[in-house]
Amino acid sequence: EARLDPAEVRQHPERCLAAVRQLVGLAKAHLAMENTILYPALLGDRNANIQAAARALEADLGQLQSRLRDYGHHWKSPETVGQAPEAFTRNSRELFRILRHRIKVEASALFPLVEQA
Repeated sequence: EARLDPAEVRQHPERCLAAVRQLVGLAKAHLAMENTILYPALLGDRNANIQAAARALEADLGQLQSRLRDYGHHWKSPETVGQAPEAFTRNSRELFRILRHRIKVEASALFPLVEQA
């Protein structure tokens, strides 16, 4: 997020975009693993509470993956970032807020159930 200072974005859009793309790429890979490995396993668990928590989080996966994809399509190049540094900063911070919220929900609602089982 340090790369999201509007002055930094105006001056070095290519560096800022590269840093954010790296994070978005990691998030996409992580979500793909959750979608193919973690959530199918949790949905098949015998514990109904784990199933319910996993179902709720799995339901949001598609929307989150779509947001990541849309973000990548919108901010395609350093030129698009450089033309709208404030919008890039806002969109990036909002995306990071959404990712942090998901991590927080997983950590507070799902992982304790799994650890107890």
